Amino acid sequence: MNSFSANGKLLISGEYAVRNGSLALAVPCRFGQTLRVTQGDISQHPELFWEAFLSNGSLWFSAKIDLKNLWLNAATDSKPAKKLIEILGFIEKLNPGFFARQHRNLHCQTHLEFPLDWGLGSSSSLVSMLAQFSGTDAFELNKLSFGSSGYDIACASVHSPILYQLKNGKPEIEMVDFDPVFKKDLFFVHLNRKQDTQISISENYKNFKPTKEWLSGISDISHNMLKTRRLDEFEQLMNLHEEMISSVLGMEKVADLYFPDYRGSVKSLGAWGGDFVLITARDGFREYFIDKGFSTVLSFDEMVLNR
Repeated sequence: MNSFSANGKLLISGEYAVRNGSLALAVPCRFGQTLRVTQGDISQHPELFWEAFLSNGSLWFSAKIDLKNLWLNAATDSKPAKKLIEILGFIEKLNPGFFARQHRNLHCQTHLEFPLDWGLGSSSSLVSMLAQFSGTDAFELNKLSFGSSGYDIACASVHSPILYQLKNGKPEIEMVDFDPVFKKDLFFVHLNRKQDTQISISENYKNFKPTKEWLSGISDISHNMLKTRRLDEFEQLMNLHEEMISSVLGMEKVADLYFPDYRGSVKSLGAWGGDFVLITARDGFREYFIDKGFSTVLSFDEMVLNR
């Protein structure tokens, strides 16, 4: 049996802009995903038996796939099955014959360590693990499979926060020390209003032509978030980032939508309107968010992997 693992991710700064070359600050999460691959009997028609388990231990998806032709033989849900076969096909493209050469049945089990609706990277962690298993480049596999910026792929295999930037389409990754002295005042709140990242980007960002000045401004925020030692300065950077993204997306800021009376700062993370937000604590903040129906509130150290 072979075992693989990958971290979840959160983008602290640079959402949307990172696709156009802006510098982004991202963190790997303590929650991730594991993959176990077991070889079975020799077969003239080897199959891949796939099982995907949620964080509560329940099976949410299974499939049987013909390994020689990557045909779907059976599945509990056709949508994830179609995407899985697509990713396997890209692996075969990057590493020709990897599946076609198999002579044994394979049994793959994935186990999420976070609820699926948290949006911490079930897809990116899967791509990372499949790249490890197949000996392919995770960034190339991600580019073919999802076409995202790749910061999530970078976070999947690191053990500390990173600065991430695309230069001429190639990722540049710098491991950084993002462990703020005021981290006891930083919390992540789950909105439970998940958006499809690809749809969100394509619908709200495709017509925007970012200027060098705008991208540089986002990059400056990423740098300054990393180096500031004062909570009030960090809050100013959070608020400025929200203003800059809001102005180009034409979307209302999450603080104005859901928390207009909150005295701390609130920043979207990733696709606007869904998944987690970053908040700065004020007295009674837990009760405030719980009273509004947002009961998942995690501290910086509970969420961020920082060795």
